[in-house]
Amino acid sequence: MENSSRLRLLDAALELLGGSGASGLTIRATEQAAGLPHGSVRHHFGDRRSMVAALFDRLAQREIVAVDGDHAEALEHWLGPGRNLTLARYELFLMAARDRALRAPLVRARERFVTAAAERVGAAAAPAVVAAVDGLMLDALVRGDHDPDRLRAAVGRILSVE
Repeated sequence: MENSSRLRLLDAALELLGGSGASGLTIRATEQAAGLPHGSVRHHFGDRRSMVAALFDRLAQREIVAVDGDHAEALEHWLGPGRNLTLARYELFLMAARDRALRAPLVRARERFVTAAAERVGAAAAPAVVAAVDGLMLDALVRGDHDPDRLRAAVGRILSVE
């Protein structure tokens, strides 16, 4: 079992990232949000960049559960009760786009979603489906559009494209 202090730090970092963006993700704020003493991030990760790299896998662990059900329900979750984690995901995407060292952890975590999608839509279509769903989620976040019927229809269109 993974160290509970380490998980508390990662979960606190994800909450900070989703709530405040990358600028709010500091070592001190993460330790404080996790209720752990100063030096905890350095003890578990070494530095901020290593903690951020670990966030990709932790986020995938937490979000992949939502994919187990209906895709439209997963979208509704990611845009509703799981919205803060969704915002954290896209903050991490932007961080990886700017920092080469973070690209490999992003790709590794993203492959978990592609693998899950491949079970439903086939291996050839899975990367495009995951990318399309990301686009749909970003659009819905920006528009503030969480209409379940529209989301279901959009997912249906994505899944029907060959």
